[in-house]
Amino acid sequence: MNDAPDVDDGEYEPVFCARHPSVETAISCATCGTPVCPDCMVQAPVGIKCRDCARLPRSALVRLKPARAVRAVAAGIGVAGAVAVVLALLQGSGIGFFGFFIAFGVGSLAGEAVIRASGHHRAQVTGAIAAASALAGYVGGHLLAPVLTNVRAGHNALGFQLLLGAVAAFIAFRRAA
Repeated sequence: MNDAPDVDDGEYEPVFCARHPSVETAISCATCGTPVCPDCMVQAPVGIKCRDCARLPRSALVRLKPARAVRAVAAGIGVAGAVAVVLALLQGSGIGFFGFFIAFGVGSLAGEAVIRASGHHRAQVTGAIAAASALAGYVGGHLLAPVLTNVRAGHNALGFQLLLGAVAAFIAFRRAA
C-alpha cells in the first residue's frame, strides 16, 4: 500500500479562451471560471473577470429619479427666489456694487439646496438644474419684490448678477460631496 499523494503523470490538457477558441490560456474568470485570453480579460477590483461578468449591473447605475429632480428644481428656485427678493430690495435701497457678491451667494445657496434635495446626486444634469434654478429664482425674486412691497427693485447689473448666480450654482454643484 502506497499512501503517497497522486502525482501528475505529465499529461497536460490545454485550455482555450471561450471567445477565441484558437488562443490557449491559463487565465479564468474569478466569478464564473470561464477561460479568458489576455485580450478578453477585464481587470476588476476583485480579480480578473470575463467581459460578461465585468459589466455593471443595471442596479449599480445611479440615475436622478424624476421625483428627486422635481424636488431639486423646487428647492433651487425657492432658495434663489427668497434670497433674490431680499437682494432686489437691498438694491432698491442703494446696495450697488455689493449686489454682485450677494448674487454669487444666491447662486451658491441655490446650488447647495439642489445638491441636498437631489440626494447628493452629482452629474451634469444636477449642475444644469442648479444653474437654471438659480437663474429662474433670481429673475422671479426681482420680479416679485415690487409686487410684495411697493419698492421698485434695482436692475442696474441684472445680467452680470444672473451670470454670477448661474456660475455660483455650478460651483456649489461641483464641490458637493
